[in-house]
Amino acid sequence: MPTAARWIIGHGLLGGALDRARREPARHCVVRWHDPDLATADLLGELRIATEGASDLEIYWCAGKGVTSTPAAQLNAEVTVFARFLDELLSVDARALERVTFFLASSVGGAYAGTPSPPYSESSPTAPLSDYGRAKLRMESLLTQATAEGAWRSFIARITNLYGPGQNAAKAQGLISVLANADVTGRPVNVYVSLDTLRDYIYEDDAARVVDAAMLRLRGVAPGTTVMKLVGTMRAVSIGAILGEINRVRRRRGAVVLGQGDATGQASDLRVRSEVWNDLDALVSTTFPEGIDRVFRAALSNRAHGA
Repeated sequence: MPTAARWIIGHGLLGGALDRARREPARHCVVRWHDPDLATADLLGELRIATEGASDLEIYWCAGKGVTSTPAAQLNAEVTVFARFLDELLSVDARALERVTFFLASSVGGAYAGTPSPPYSESSPTAPLSDYGRAKLRMESLLTQATAEGAWRSFIARITNLYGPGQNAAKAQGLISVLANADVTGRPVNVYVSLDTLRDYIYEDDAARVVDAAMLRLRGVAPGTTVMKLVGTMRAVSIGAILGEINRVRRRRGAVVLGQGDATGQASDLRVRSEVWNDLDALVSTTFPEGIDRVFRAALSNRAHGA
């Protein structure tokens, strides 16, 4: 099978891991995300170049700086850029669209925060409690509609809690990375959800392996099809257990302050059980202690090098 050209949009935790998932380098472009009009111009210019080739094209949309507490206006701007990109993709020659497969990173927490009766599967009803969750579902809907109209193939991954050394510390996102950075700096950490809160944490490279395998499999489905899968370890741990494991790995107790913050939009139990292409779940191989150790080692290295 000929090697597909890959274009990864967004180079954060997941985008970086997807870049490492294959030997062949992926296409990237500089996007001026601070301005929706400039971002759109950058993306559309690159899209015209990317679709001129004769090879298969895999587009990975890993962009987005939104979190549960992000204001609606910022999230709406991200959705607008995504919608414009899809509109432009639909204008591409039909023969080129036949060679396109599209990936969208979405969110378990955003989709199911208000859904009762976990564990959740792909067939569970969605019930977002935040503007972030509603924005993610809007993007899923836009992609599904465009895929059917343009007759390409798409894969949506509703990902659980992604973690790894590639996390952007400046975003203060991801409990494990926040705890690691606090450990090396000596700053206390505010934990604003109950210690009984259940989350499924998947290591960045494991998530990338699942997505990569799904994108390869997607070539065999009918044009116009969108496949949505939950991507996680399928094993949930409590916040209390995470703190205990970190204390064990680090051999000391970190400074944690409980109940200081806004937990709006957060669910207490986000267990999942995928029912779609669940053989791919076997690609998840990093144990929780291994993943935590890598994150803390990276935090120590960054601290030593002044990062």
